[in-house]
Amino acid sequence: MDVRLSGAILFFLLASSIAVPVYAQSIYRVNMPTGSADPAAPFHWQTVKGGDTSGKIQIIVNDSIEWKNGDTVPHTVTSGAPDTKSDGKFDSGPLDPGQSFTFQFSKIGDYPFYCTIHPWRIGLVTVTSGLSVLPKVGANFGDGKTTFDLEYKFNRIINTASIDESTKSILLELKGNTKNEDNTLTLLLPYPLISGISSVSIDGSITENYTQKFEDEITTLTIKEIPPYAESIKLTGTTIIPEFAEFVFVILGTSFIGIIITTRGKIYSKRNLFNH
Repeated sequence: MDVRLSGAILFFLLASSIAVPVYAQSIYRVNMPTGSADPAAPFHWQTVKGGDTSGKIQIIVNDSIEWKNGDTVPHTVTSGAPDTKSDGKFDSGPLDPGQSFTFQFSKIGDYPFYCTIHPWRIGLVTVTSGLSVLPKVGANFGDGKTTFDLEYKFNRIINTASIDESTKSILLELKGNTKNEDNTLTLLLPYPLISGISSVSIDGSITENYTQKFEDEITTLTIKEIPPYAESIKLTGTTIIPEFAEFVFVILGTSFIGIIITTRGKIYSKRNLFNH
């Protein structure tokens, strides 16, 4: 096998493009608590899931936010900022106590918002593509030179990914509170990292509630109904990083032998030419 061909195969496996899957849409609910009309109130917004009170909300493109007025006086949810006023992207108008306003965000970007009645009540919506990244998976394994960025979508954080060569598995450690009600984890697993998922377990218990699709050297693994307080997920496959390394070694070794044979053949031909 030609060296350039084997190099091309290796490059393709490591750098093939990833098609971003389409995800289910989610609704994030934000409450305007009682007393939030007061500038001295401890907080003016509170997410229903997780209880965050910073007013900063991170969602995925095409997700929606529902703001509900839980206060005793009217409020608005208006895009823009008090100093520059409304930018016209969305505006609830006055919301009486108990009323709600929902808006779907179809473009990636930052969306500041405020209350026109009480302009000290400000917040920020950040809309992202939906994929989080756990970098350099495999850095603590083997020589540490073969690593992968693991892309995923989940309502929590994947903190670490530990590789076990003996069981051909990866153990994912989960952390943080759930950010929404969608307890589905979608993983984009590069073929050289792990392939042929044969089992999935959550906190040590096997689950059959998953699907996998292999395309363009990427396995899209979808695990549904993960318990909100799960601590770990174990993926067991048929191949893992070391076997990929051995595969590359075989390819390069075969190429090297081919070069030697070809070179010897050329030398032999030249000798015959000179002898005649």
